[in-house]
Amino acid sequence: MSDKKLVLVVDDEAVFREIMTVQLEAGGFGVATASTPQEALQKTEQLNPDLVLMDIHIGGGETGTDVALEIRQNEKTKNTRIAFLSNMKDPWPGFVGDNSTVAKEIGMVDFLSKTDDPQVNLEKIKKILAVETEANKV
Repeated sequence: MSDKKLVLVVDDEAVFREIMTVQLEAGGFGVATASTPQEALQKTEQLNPDLVLMDIHIGGGETGTDVALEIRQNEKTKNTRIAFLSNMKDPWPGFVGDNSTVAKEIGMVDFLSKTDDPQVNLEKIKKILAVETEANKV
């Protein structure tokens, strides 16, 4: 069994999933991917990832926000850490605050921008998972 933290990348763009996979694996993470809402729900339940990176505009009739909330409602996956990953400037027009704050207000761990430097996002992911590791030591 691997000691690597598993990150599930959920995005409908194949090229972006490939890019994220390379970046995350280079950062020392195990990676799984999903391209549809249904696949995201299924893999989250089956794989129990340490973190789900959820695109907000995933297609398939649901938003990433919808899928994230479904993950929260499932007894088996309700404690899964989820961070949104998007290039949308204002994914939640009715909410006040920056995207990271809004993501946290709706129960997720953070918001990462696809347009940020990949190293910045990798450091955010490491920080998210380090916090989880520290919390589990208590």
